[in-house]
Amino acid sequence: MALTVSVVIPNYNYAKTLDACLSSVYGQTYPPHEVIVVDDHSTDGSREIAARFPCRTVVHPDNRGVSAARNTGAALATGDVLFFLDSDEALEPDAIANAVAILRDDPAVGCVHGVIAPEPLVDDGPVEWYRTLHAYWWRRRHAGPVRTAFFAQAAIRRSVFDEVGPFDEELRDSEDLEYSDRLAPRTRIVLSERVVARHDEVARLGPLLAEQFRRSQLLARTVLAARREGRASLTANRPAGILAVAGALGMLPLALVHPAFALGSALLVAVFAVCDIGLLRFVARHRGRRFLPFFLGVHLLLHVALVAGAVLGCVRLLLGHRPTRWLTPLVLVSAVVALGFTVRAAGTAPLVALSRPAGLPLLLAATATNLAGLLIGMVAWRVLVPVRGLPAARIFFLGQLGKYLPGRVWGVVTHVDLGRQAGAPAERMITAYLVSIGLTILAGAGVGLLAAPGPWILLPLVGFVALLVRPALLDRPVALVARLVRRPVTPLPRAAVRAALALALLSWLVSGLHLWALAVALGAPADRSAAVAVGAFALATVAGSLSIVAPDGWGVREFALAAALATVLPWGVAGTVALASRLVCVVVEIGTSLAVLGLARFLHRGESHVHAVHP
Repeated sequence: MALTVSVVIPNYNYAKTLDACLSSVYGQTYPPHEVIVVDDHSTDGSREIAARFPCRTVVHPDNRGVSAARNTGAALATGDVLFFLDSDEALEPDAIANAVAILRDDPAVGCVHGVIAPEPLVDDGPVEWYRTLHAYWWRRRHAGPVRTAFFAQAAIRRSVFDEVGPFDEELRDSEDLEYSDRLAPRTRIVLSERVVARHDEVARLGPLLAEQFRRSQLLARTVLAARREGRASLTANRPAGILAVAGALGMLPLALVHPAFALGSALLVAVFAVCDIGLLRFVARHRGRRFLPFFLGVHLLLHVALVAGAVLGCVRLLLGHRPTRWLTPLVLVSAVVALGFTVRAAGTAPLVALSRPAGLPLLLAATATNLAGLLIGMVAWRVLVPVRGLPAARIFFLGQLGKYLPGRVWGVVTHVDLGRQAGAPAERMITAYLVSIGLTILAGAGVGLLAAPGPWILLPLVGFVALLVRPALLDRPVALVARLVRRPVTPLPRAAVRAALALALLSWLVSGLHLWALAVALGAPADRSAAVAVGAFALATVAGSLSIVAPDGWGVREFALAAALATVLPWGVAGTVALASRLVCVVVEIGTSLAVLGLARFLHRGESHVHAVHP
């Protein structure tokens, strides 16, 4: 008995292509049993176009998204097979016949979806050609059994759809990924080159990048789900290319420290360019070699949007969970590993040099000033949060240890998680963290004036003065970041912002004295090295914090410190001082954090931290 097919076409303002879409459906070699167009409250005359065809048209009273439109059509369909087709696509004449043949020949297959033709449905220019060629290539590369279905053109057995359930109507984008997570465990999915449709792709660069940025925010969740199930996720881009672009972006800010990082970033871009030679050959054959530079340029920008969206998705994923059980042990283990790595990297040279009778008092002074600067930094942060006492110290110092993990999200995750335990609202902790980071970087860059004088670096000083006068200048950038991570923020008292900025400046000045003491202990002239050491420590630490990949800016900070200290010390000795500084900082941070954590556990065992919250 022949399988009957119900074609379901969700449509929202696609009058441009709806006629071609419906014409392709009614021109199939395997005629559908019925065609249902679900108009999602279009305003462009789509309904008049649908009325010219013998299809059933259902109109939503308001715009509800593609998931809701597909569900409406599926609820009305009576066929054995549901063939979902987006209204910006036109099927090849044998598309439905080929999909039905695959379902008929293999009862284990529950869903068949197809590839995009290498020519656009409507030629709107080079950006659309980029998108079309890339879409054709990566889908064709993955043809065969897959774990992800794309329902722009896909056939699914009615029985399978009823078992899996409807599309998630809360999702207006990437709904295919969520549905595939439920579909793949229940049936086989096939991506077939025999099911082909021409697609009217995005024709402008801005919307294309915005779409990629939006969709890649689900990348972390998709990859993690795939790894948990021991399977490979279906991706449109080569993982090596994504990693190369991520590395290039991570190195780019470090070019401010040394031009070598700019060269490293350029080399990683070159690696990205050759990651998919087959794609480039295909593009050259299909559109000519002259099209390759444009194609590669758009491809690179798309990967930049992908990486940015994936990073934002990771932040949202972490902020959306409560990692209380594993967060503290993870941070502590990372700190201990960092200590071991620091001791091994520093070797015995700094300890031997500083253990001499003349050097020991200066080593103790370096430890004391670094500890004092760290405590002042904690006070600068604490004036911004509604938590006092040991709970506040616990949050700050454990958050400090989060920097020894790769990435820059662990600090805010720790603050939000531990702040929640202390009864502080997440939005207040996020606001305080973002403001504190901004003020710390600004103050550090300002102190860096001592080591790198020059007119261009006066900008941090201007910003410092502007924020002292008008703390409200922080509101917009903080609100922008909050919108990106989709977390609410709360305004901070202006007096608290001013106090935090002044204390951050003082923290840099005091903590930088430890580097001066170490430099003097190893032979630097005390009068000439004071300003250099204090400014270099602030500037190098800020530069290290801009490194996305290196935990706590490892390598970046040491290189910058050695380069600055080389003006008052031989290069080799300057490197030893930089390593000694790292060792002192790590020991002080870990020792203080462990002391605070132990004291908090001892004094508050079994007690709630709610009473530590200050309104």
